[in-house]
Amino acid sequence: MTAKRKEETCEEQLRRMCKSIADGITNPVISNDEQEDGSVEQHGGASEWMEGVYDIRYIVSSQKKYLGATLMVAGGGPTIWVNTLTSEVEGYWAGDKCTWAFQDNMGLDDYNEEMYSSF
Repeated sequence: MTAKRKEETCEEQLRRMCKSIADGITNPVISNDEQEDGSVEQHGGASEWMEGVYDIRYIVSSQKKYLGATLMVAGGGPTIWVNTLTSEVEGYWAGDKCTWAFQDNMGLDDYNEEMYSSF
């Protein structure tokens, strides 16, 4: 006889997804590959992570100074934003809301500040 596994609720799925994203930013898996010319190419950093971002909203002061960014990393079912100003992953799904704190050990905020400065 097979035991029936309890299915996750939308709220539990949202919480799991937000936690997973926050953990990935806090504990990034970054590797260095030495190239034939002796240079080192880094994998798993902010620029690679940003390739999966659907939308970027820059948060700026009235003097147009960069303060942070919100990065849309999921949409359509749950909508999930990474907020570099508050260092929180913010998830929304139907009536459910979840926030999960992270430490930016990947350099996402620095990367986005550099991108904003290039405009």
